[in-house]
Amino acid sequence: MQDSKLLIAGTISGNNNVITGFNLTGATTAAAVLSPYSVDLNPGHGTGIDLGEGTPIYLKYVIQTTITGATGLTVNIVTDSTAALTATPSVLASQNISALIAGTFGYIQVPPLIASSASNGLGQEFLGASFLALGATVTAGAIIAEFTNVVDDPKTFYASGFAVV
Repeated sequence: MQDSKLLIAGTISGNNNVITGFNLTGATTAAAVLSPYSVDLNPGHGTGIDLGEGTPIYLKYVIQTTITGATGLTVNIVTDSTAALTATPSVLASQNISALIAGTFGYIQVPPLIASSASNGLGQEFLGASFLALGATVTAGAIIAEFTNVVDDPKTFYASGFAVV
């Protein structure tokens, strides 16, 4: 099951819901590339919310096409006051990836309280991700990223030697 509103890096297309990864070609060590989509945490009020109640939420990432050029990638969970994440994104959590081959995946837990210096204490409204190349500029590669409350290993459901891509 796929919720297209929680997909922040990648595009769902076609009747069979094929996901095309977000192209990271050109990502540098100097500036993080922002996810093309974000999740609006509180569309009715213009402020973020506390995600601490209920089930933990994770950013799941999957390298869809092997990343070349860079020696690693930092995946960040970010919040911002704009849907495009271009005002002043705040990094909430991050993870460095050194295995950049297709099929590599992982999870980063979203901190339960998304706080900021906002006077109401509720934080910023939009939740997304950013990707920073390590070592050198990315010459090719694509990633899929989405928010989920399910942590699973899709490889555990298949017989040994079966490739999941």
